[in-house]
Amino acid sequence: MLALSRILARRLYHPSALEHQLAHSFAPLTYGPGSTQFKVLEHALNKHVPSYGFNERALVASLNDLDLGPSLLSVIGASNSPSFLNASPAVLELIKFHLVTKRYALTKELDPARTSSPAEPPALETLFHRRLELNKPIAPHLTQLLSSLSIPGEFLVQTALPELHRLSDDMVYFSKEPDANDFAWYSKRIALSCAFVSSELFMAQDRSANYADTFEFAAEKLHNVSKLGQYYNNTEEYMWYTLLMSVNLAKSQLTRS
Repeated sequence: MLALSRILARRLYHPSALEHQLAHSFAPLTYGPGSTQFKVLEHALNKHVPSYGFNERALVASLNDLDLGPSLLSVIGASNSPSFLNASPAVLELIKFHLVTKRYALTKELDPARTSSPAEPPALETLFHRRLELNKPIAPHLTQLLSSLSIPGEFLVQTALPELHRLSDDMVYFSKEPDANDFAWYSKRIALSCAFVSSELFMAQDRSANYADTFEFAAEKLHNVSKLGQYYNNTEEYMWYTLLMSVNLAKSQLTRS
């Protein structure tokens, strides 16, 4: 009890759930839709990222639109550590905001906690394609996004991989996909994570009309996940190895592009 009181007594210099109770927060974000931080990031993601990409230029343009000072940049990303390639904490927060809010948008009408009349559970393929559809406005900047996500470091371990796992977990949980409680639980989600990373990488290079080739590629990946799920019983360690290899492959491909 004494240890907890000391933690609460110490002023934290970034938004933290230890300091106050947040209503309607988008976990793991530590701020809700009514906060200035949420409004700036949402405005930047919707209006300026499609044009400028995931960088400080998009954030500054958003701050100017909302009549806020550029000094808020240091507050927006205060909870993040800069990457060793000098990606600013504010830009990392913008990337995190994109990952989290798109995940919530995917299942908004399916979550009983967020709607009084949840929709009928869709097929896993429907949710997978719907999540890729949400990438269309920022598709020209997916190379930049995936490159930032795959850089080894704190952001990869604490944000990128956990969010990828949460997305896969949500897609299985809110779909009609049959579930399991043993190692197959891990295998299915990690295989789905690998399929999503591969599909985003393909989308980053896709020049077909309305990204038709991407969705064909994604359908084939999902078919492979389903087929492998019927014949293999991989251990959790092997699937994590596969995921990390996919992330490294994405990084190497983006380096060449």
